[in-house]
Amino acid sequence: MGEPEPRTWYVACIDENFRVLTAEDGFCDLFGASAFELRHRAIFDFLHPDFAEGPRCALTALATGARLEATDRLVLPGPGGTAVAAELTALALAGSRRIVVAVRRAAGGPQRARQPLVTPLEALVLEGLAAGVPTTELAQRAHLSRQGVEYHVGALVRRFAVPNRTALVAKAHAAGLYTAHAWPPRVDPRLLDGPRTAVGS
Repeated sequence: MGEPEPRTWYVACIDENFRVLTAEDGFCDLFGASAFELRHRAIFDFLHPDFAEGPRCALTALATGARLEATDRLVLPGPGGTAVAAELTALALAGSRRIVVAVRRAAGGPQRARQPLVTPLEALVLEGLAAGVPTTELAQRAHLSRQGVEYHVGALVRRFAVPNRTALVAKAHAAGLYTAHAWPPRVDPRLLDGPRTAVGS
């Protein structure tokens, strides 16, 4: 795959499942995927996960007939944990379930992706795991059952795409979720999606 020309629009036709049917040279390269991969997975799978919701809503509105055209900003994963900004224009084809999509890189260089927000309960779980708190004690702190704690740990493991608790703590640390030089571990309050008064400490 080559390097797309900066600020050039690349066009593709996608189906109602948001998979590529046909595409110009360069379209797939923008997403860092082959034509085969884009035909077998939705293009949302190739967007930066921190910024996928807006484009998903825009294209879903076209697929369901709620809108005929849409424009939005895309963020594509770039090298070294960067996020590459892009622009999207899409048009629903009358009388079919197909959508024409045009994408180009936005002006400016790669941007650092923001850290993911976590709920106060997720923060409490992440802090407990990092401090080695036993599940029963963590359940008491969070006002949950053991099964409730295990459920939230499992959800975080899936969200961060890691195989186990140890890897979850390591990835959360690498993502900058924990406050530096703090013991016991504490999730940065700027990354909380809600007030801590809702749970535990």
